[in-house]
Formats: sequence, C-alpha cells, structure tokens
Amino acid sequence: MITPSISILLQSALNFLLYQVFPFLFILAFCIIIHEIGHFLFAKLFGIPVEKFSIGFGPPLLRTKIGDTDFRIAYFPFGGYVKMAGEEEGEGGYYDAPLQKRAVVVISGPLLNILSAVFVFILAFAIYGISINPYTKVMVDEDSFAAKAGFTTGDSIFCVNNKKIKNWDEFEEVLILNKDKEIAITMIRNGQEITKNLIVNIDSLGLTPFVPPILGSIKKDGPAYKAGLKPNDCILRIDGVEIRTWYDLVERVRKSNGVILNFEWQHEGGVKTARITPAPFYDPMKKETIGQIGIFMPLKKEYEPLPEIIKLSVNRTFAATYLTLKIFYQLIKREVSTKALGGPIAILKLSVESARWGMEYLLGLLALISINLGIINLFPIPALDGGHVLILLIEAIRRKRFSKHTRIIIQQVGYTIILLLIIFATFNDITRR
Repeated sequence: MITPSISILLQSALNFLLYQVFPFLFILAFCIIIHEIGHFLFAKLFGIPVEKFSIGFGPPLLRTKIGDTDFRIAYFPFGGYVKMAGEEEGEGGYYDAPLQKRAVVVISGPLLNILSAVFVFILAFAIYGISINPYTKVMVDEDSFAAKAGFTTGDSIFCVNNKKIKNWDEFEEVLILNKDKEIAITMIRNGQEITKNLIVNIDSLGLTPFVPPILGSIKKDGPAYKAGLKPNDCILRIDGVEIRTWYDLVERVRKSNGVILNFEWQHEGGVKTARITPAPFYDPMKKETIGQIGIFMPLKKEYEPLPEIIKLSVNRTFAATYLTLKIFYQLIKREVSTKALGGPIAILKLSVESARWGMEYLLGLLALISINLGIINLFPIPALDGGHVLILLIEAIRRKRFSKHTRIIIQQVGYTIILLLIIFATFNDITRR
C-alpha cells in the first residue's frame, strides 16, 4: 500500500527526473554524441583507425569493443573525444592521411553539430507543427508612418500588392522583402475594403498585430499554472483594470515583479479569480529584472508538407547560426557585455525552463545549443577543433610537424584557456540575477 506521503515523494522524484535531470542530460548527450560521430565517421571514411570513442572523460563507466574501436561512456560527462591511431605520437595513422583529409576530420564534428540543428527543427516542425501569429488586425502607433498614411487601430490587413495575407508572419515577410519600397495595403475597416499606399520603413512603421489577451502555452509550475490558468483562457482584468490586448497584459506583469496581482479571467464560459505574484526574471537586453507568470502568446499551428518543412528548417538553422556569429562578434567588439556568456549552469537552467514549457521548446533549445557548440569549437584556440586546424595550417606552411613536446605545450595552453573561460562563464551563471 502506498501512503499519500510516499506518493508525493514519488511524484516529486519523477518531476525532478523529467524536468531537471533528463532535459540537461538529453541536450548534453545529443550535442556530444553528434560531435564525436562527425569525427568518427570521416576518420573511418578516410581509412584512419579509431582507437577510442568516448562520451565523457576519465575512467570508463561502460565500455565495449567493436572492431578496432573501444567505445566507452566515462564518469565525467562534460565532453567527449575520438582518439585516432598515431594522433598522440605525431606519426602514423592520423598523420599518414593527407592534410586536407585531416582538416576535414577535425572540422566534421563542429559542422555536424550545426547541421544537426536542421534535422532537429525538421523533427519539431513535423511533430508539433509550425507556430504562426494568426492575427491580421493591427494596432497603430501615434505619429508613426502608418498613422500618417491613414491607418487606424482595428484595421484588418487583407492583401498587399493584390496578394492575399493570411497571417501576420506573411505580412512581416512582405514588409522585409519590400523595405524602403512603396506598397499598396488593402484593409477591412467597418466591413469596407480600403487601400492605402505606404513606403515601408520597418523601424518607424508603427504597425503591430492586435493580439487579444488569450493564453497560449503555460509553463508547468509557473505562477499562472499554479493559479489554475489554462490555455485559451482570456484575461479580463488585473487589479480591476480592463485588459484589452496581449501587450496590456505583458506590460502589467513585467513591471510587477514580486507584487501580488488580482487576476480575473474567463474560462469555458465562466469567470475565475486568483491572486498571482509574478516571479523575477532578469532581462539581459534591458538590463533589468522584470516579472513573469509563465505564459506565452496564443499562436496557431500549421502543418506543412515535408519540402516546406525542410526549407524552413534550413532557413531557421542559417538564421540561428548567423545570429550566434553576430553575437560573438559583438562580444569581441564589446558591444555586448561578457555577462551574456553562459556555462554549464546556464545550460542546466535553460533546459529545465524549456522542459517546463514542453518538448517542442526543449527541441528548439537543443538545436540552438548544438549550433553554439559547433561554432565555439571552430574558434582557433588550441585544444578546440579550430585550434587543431590552425596547427595543421602552420605545419603545412612551415613544412614541418611540431615535436611531441611542443604539441603537448600547445595543448596545455589551450586547456588552460578553455578552463579559464569555463570558470568565467560559470561565475557569470552564479552571479547572474
């Protein structure tokens, strides 16, 4: 017989495994395995013997030998390696292969990390669909380009340049493609079609979608979840003040960190109330701590044919890779604070947060972290794959290999740099508000 207290403990243990341990290990294991498979496959393809394929460092926890390769899972899971014949000695095996092939073997790990994001996005879009903003009704900022052109809040976008617009995502895509050009926008106003010409100035356009204060996804164990709010519930009032749009809701919650708010909402035809305290969240963009209750904007799901999913997944991977490179460039130029750098603790926190939103969000995080890992490993730092490529190029230019002693010193310098970066990133994780 299971008593209520034992049942609660079992449920707590299960939640801990599902929402904290599993997400972190899932992301860590995927990124490491994909990375090392890249090195392993191309080494085998070029006929380079692989002695060890290890997930983790240190003594093996599990091991088995297949062919000439010792496959193992080690005690310390933060990384992995593929040891090729001759790699440590500096002759034979790995060093018998032409320089071009050795370079391909080295960079194949990071590149597979980046390419794996495409397949993760494909999986996520195929299973959960593609999230789109379905609203075409607009809100118009005062003194904006749109206001001066005659747009008013409540207009519904019908078509642009005689092309029908089905959702806000399509409208944004048209705006981006026609930046600084004049377009003809047909709207529905009070049941009548009205066409206005507008020069697209994205920064000062002043058009945003009119999103009702209806709840989409809700984070498990967040303040909204604990208060009993459900997806599709509509927020009516906060502290007696009417909430007309999603932005009213977000603005009210953001500035109420730690403040008890009286919520009133509609649920399945009835009205419910609860007192909800927004949890603190540090916004690195605005450099301030804001309030959150764990809710997401209501979005529509669309299921596209596989060719469209593949195209979108490639575009999403390219965009995420470009954005990551841009952020690293801004870090180097000191345009972005080094406080933005995160380490293992940040990954743990992000994986836990994503898991509480659902598997769809965890897969999205997985793709982004795999891309980041791939890019970081291409940095020209000794001990990273980019450092190995740099050493290969230097050896090719000088037409002479470094001695084993020199390689060891270079590796030790690289490990020291990496260790210092990890310590710095971990310090950021601990001190980040």
